[in-house]
Amino acid sequence: MKLVKVKNFPDRMTAEQAQQRLKDEGIECLIQSSTVGITGSFGAVLPQGADLYVGEDEEEKAREILEEFFGEV
Repeated sequence: MKLVKVKNFPDRMTAEQAQQRLKDEGIECLIQSSTVGITGSFGAVLPQGADLYVGEDEEEKAREILEEFFGEV
């Protein structure tokens, strides 16, 4: 299965909220981001943000859900 990036979030915490929302809808996904590490602040904005990926067959549905719940985040 090919993965496609559906959205970039400013921080991992928001990406994890989106990931959970998609999982609640039955869409498997994964997050890729730089690791803040133990010295980083919880919820800190990451320079590259956090990318959320889904399988290409779920891309359209995932984008619709993310737009509804997260809009311009």
